[in-house]
Formats: sequence, structure tokens, C-alpha cells
Amino acid sequence: MANHLTLKEKKKRREELHEKRNEEMTEETIKIYPSNWLYNAGVIGFLKVLENSGEKVEELLKDDGTVEIKRQLFERINCDEMYFSENKVSSIVGKSLLYRNYIQSGWKDGFKEFVKEMSHVEEINKCSLCGGGWLLSEDRKNRLVQTYQYMEKFFDGIERFAMRSNALLGPSEGEFPNAFWNLNSSFPVCHLCAYLMIHHHIPFESAKTQDGQIFINAPSFKMMWYLNKYASEILNKRRSYQLKQILGISFMELAQKVFTTISVWSMMNIEMVIESYNKVKKKMEIDYYSLPYNISRLLLNKNIASLISETKEDYILEIVLNGRFDSLLTLNHKVIRYIVTNSDPDKDKSLSRLKRKDNQNLKNLSQILPELYVKIDSILKER
Repeated sequence: MANHLTLKEKKKRREELHEKRNEEMTEETIKIYPSNWLYNAGVIGFLKVLENSGEKVEELLKDDGTVEIKRQLFERINCDEMYFSENKVSSIVGKSLLYRNYIQSGWKDGFKEFVKEMSHVEEINKCSLCGGGWLLSEDRKNRLVQTYQYMEKFFDGIERFAMRSNALLGPSEGEFPNAFWNLNSSFPVCHLCAYLMIHHHIPFESAKTQDGQIFINAPSFKMMWYLNKYASEILNKRRSYQLKQILGISFMELAQKVFTTISVWSMMNIEMVIESYNKVKKKMEIDYYSLPYNISRLLLNKNIASLISETKEDYILEIVLNGRFDSLLTLNHKVIRYIVTNSDPDKDKSLSRLKRKDNQNLKNLSQILPELYVKIDSILKER
């Protein structure tokens, strides 16, 4: 029986598994596509862990919106450090808060081999989470179970979406279905998704706002990677930003630094997912926020994003976010009048909102605002 193998026999089995992995290595990469926000957050969280481990994540992000993970990468993952150390990135053992009973304390060796085996998953379209599916072959799965008998329970647990996948959203086995998943009591999950899902909390924890933890979801992993990176950087500077400001600034950063053009379909499918704890109901809640299409269209335009950034004034962004474009011209008239008359800017309601009121900065503003208005007007007139 596998349960009674000696340490020497177990070591030999592990070596055989490793040799078999090397022999059967097929395609160099695993190509994965964006799906629902929960899965997407798991992928982005996993990529953040890889980046912190020294991997060049940007090379894995493709312009078509996919991610291509090098198969050999799974062989290099240090499970002891990532999942079982004091500085672990995910708590997966026993009664952990988020990934409850993902593994038991005595299952660590089998889990480590499972992670290494991810380098040999095969594409089979049987996953309701990612819409595709990457599974270990029956032979590989059976070899793991033969070496570690408890892995049979492990596979039984991860192959259906349940509380071990996410204790806040996944349904408990035998209990009432979770309304978040359209009253499905559970659904099939592939082996790769089951692994990626234990990283879904990471991008949320990197972006804590007054309204809850956020994740920016989009139709492209490359877009998601940068939008969430910028959102995290923004919140590190000031946590008091409103959701629309965070999304707006992230859009401008994306337009100026990464994408010169973004499709209409992509613009219409970017949303912020907010996880927050309802103290009255004593449970986690999920909300969604997105900017109106016309506002997104403007902020994702490189020229407009550059002009707004050049002003270095939060008030200008606020005007655009609120769609009060005529106020740009009104403000410009007031700026010019102040420059000419040298009156007190703090006595004017609009001018008092500006952070920098010295003559030089106001002169620069008087040159930027008319150009910004013209460009906005031109884009809004386009079909």
C-alpha cells in the first residue's frame, strides 16, 4: 500500500515522477485566456508572486490579452517559502480563513509534487471557471495518489468549486447553493485553476480603499496587470482617493505608458470589483464600479491623459470625471482674469480648488485648458 511506503521508497517514487515529467514535457508554454473576475484575480495574484520571486512577468503578458506561462516555471516554485513559511503568500493549510481545508497539515509533500506536476497539465475543455481547462492526465494523477494516498481526497476536493477554493464565495458541500454562482451548488474546476485560485486575494490586498479592497477587471491580462499596478501605487500615496479617481488615474497611466490605442470593446468591459465586509450582515459583499463609456474613452486617450497629467491638478481630473467639460473654459477665463488683475484666487470658488496658484503655473494652465477642451470636444463628436 502507498500509505506504508518506506522513506527510501517514497524518495524513489518522487525521483521517478520527476524523471517522467522531464520525459513528457511537450509544449513550452501554457496559454491562458481572461475569463471571470475571480479567475482573473487568481492569475494576476500568481503573476505578482512570480514577479516578487524574480520572474520577468512582463514577458509573459501578450498583446492579444493572454498570458503564456512557461511550463518549467512550476518546477522552480519554492512551495515551502510561498505556502508554508512565516512569510507565506497564501494560507492554505487546515482551517485557514480564505482557502479553508485546501490541504491538511500532513499533505504538504503531495501538494509540492502537485505544483511541480502543473508543468505537464493537458488542455481539456472541462472547466467552468476559466472556460477552458488544464488537467493532469489520469496516469499522472494516479501516480501521485499511489505515492501519497491522501492525494485522492485532495483531488476530490479541488475538482469542484467549493469553500476550499474561496471560503467567502464558494458553497459548502451539502448546503444551500451560493447565489453568487447563480444558485449552482458547485461546478467542475480544472487542476490549473484550482492552483491559481489560491492567489486571488493578492491583488485585492494590494489595493485597499475606504470602500473596500479592489481589483480592476478587464478583457486583457496585460491591461489588468498594469491597471492594478497603477491602482496600488496610487493608493500607496493616498488612501483617500475615491473609486472614480483611482480608476481615472489608472486609465491615464495606462494610456500614457502602455497602450497607445484601446478598442471600444475593451473600454466598455473594464470594471472595478470591490470586496467589502458588511458589519451588519456579518459577511463579505461584492460590488462593481465602472466609469461611463464617454469618460473612459477620454481618459484612455493618450493626448488627453497627457494634458490632464501636465496640469498636475486633481481638480482638472475631477472636472473631466464629472463630465463638466464646459467648466474647463470657465476656469480658463478665471485664470486669465486673475493673471491680468492679480486678484486673490482664494476668493473664487473654482480657483481656490487649485493647488498651485503662482503666476507661472497659472500661465501654463491657461495654455493647457483650451487645448484640452478642444481635444475632448473633438473626440466626443467622433462616432
